[in-house]
Amino acid sequence: MESAILKNINKILKDAPENILERVLGYIEGILEEENTDFKLSEEQKESLRQIKKDPTNNIQKLMLF
Repeated sequence: MESAILKNINKILKDAPENILERVLGYIEGILEEENTDFKLSEEQKESLRQIKKDPTNNIQKLMLF
């Protein structure tokens, strides 16, 4: 089943030059990769977060640097 959004995208890009289509494809792939990214913290980062959670007012500078 084709959504209205997909139909609209197809209509807009129907006559687009190849270089534009390549850029759009790269953009879409980038968005999808970002959604699937699992971030892992180092032990030092985990410890910093634990300290910030214990006393957020005294550790705000650490949070800003993190």
